[in-house]
Amino acid sequence: MLSKEEHIARLIFLHVQGMTDNAQEKELNEWRSVSPRHEELFQRMLSSEYVEKSISRFVKTEEEKERGWWQLQQKARSGRSVRKIKWFPYAAAIVLILSVGGVFYFFGDKKQAEILPVAKYEVQLPGSRAVLILPDGRKVDLENEVLRSDLAQSDSLLLISTRSLKYRDIDSPDTTEVFHTLEIPRGGEYLLTLSDGTIIYLNSESTLSFPVKFQGKERKVYLTGEAYFKVAKNTEHPFVVTAGELEVLVTGTTFGVRAYKDEKDIQTTLESGQVTVRVEGKSVKLVPNKQVLFNKLTMGVEVRDVDVDLYLAWADGRLVYDNCPLEKILTDLGRWYNIDVFYSRDELRSYQFSLNMKKHEEFIQVLELIGKTGEVQFEVKDNTVIVR
Repeated sequence: MLSKEEHIARLIFLHVQGMTDNAQEKELNEWRSVSPRHEELFQRMLSSEYVEKSISRFVKTEEEKERGWWQLQQKARSGRSVRKIKWFPYAAAIVLILSVGGVFYFFGDKKQAEILPVAKYEVQLPGSRAVLILPDGRKVDLENEVLRSDLAQSDSLLLISTRSLKYRDIDSPDTTEVFHTLEIPRGGEYLLTLSDGTIIYLNSESTLSFPVKFQGKERKVYLTGEAYFKVAKNTEHPFVVTAGELEVLVTGTTFGVRAYKDEKDIQTTLESGQVTVRVEGKSVKLVPNKQVLFNKLTMGVEVRDVDVDLYLAWADGRLVYDNCPLEKILTDLGRWYNIDVFYSRDELRSYQFSLNMKKHEEFIQVLELIGKTGEVQFEVKDNTVIVR
């Protein structure tokens, strides 16, 4: 079933194509008459220039596709489609523009507050950042070209670039598992390929500990934070992700785990294949488009149907939220852009918004999109966003 935004978007698209029947035209006219903002939006949608300009905020250009991080993602994850953008561009733009700001902006009847511009401030641009911790405790900043080069020369197992780290699988008589740890700071992301060929996308403020070469019956890694896994298939040696009290057991599949220490839940979201989640003596098997939610406070386990795009789109370079509390959105943005957030009123935390846009959008532009709803205003001071 189409959401309200998608239904109206479809009516607008059909109207532009001259394909609406009398009932659809009547419904569209009723929607336009509810609010001057609806009529303003409708008139904007009739402008191809406006739509083309707007769609560029949501869809990657050819130039962007050629950039390193996007290239790595496409090479490693060929075949993964983006669910939300399935209509051809004009219709897709309408859906996405309607979704920005959610029901408060386009379907509410409130009087729109004055929209104030967000003061310009140089916020750190997000990018590929990581620190590799070696067994002897040494920390190597992988952003530093000299340190990267020295490490690559001293360890033939490693293939290192500014955006990725790959471990070679070399036979060795030594059966001792030697662990490395990769730390991703706030404002960072990184691509890691383990010695077995498993590909892992690590999100901001995340840490993964893993063996340089897997030994024994299980391929076990330890995660804090958030990561997307594309596990190399090996039925004889299951892959295990340990995240706090939770373990995710797989043989070869694609899924995401979110396990930040400051959040009450640990999420495991399955995109393809099958996984088994083990926690507190319980074992749950997941199929695609399902999610296990483990509450660290109550020790409760919930299995639910989800749109995986809402939980895994970050690995595709997009920010996707559907009627989500502002506090959740800004917490994620805080990690991604390395900023702090202060709320002038507690009730602002629970305001709900929808958002679907490119992850590498400039931070001020993200705030301006949310601010266009008229529901909230933002002020940026130093490294802190003040929500009013």
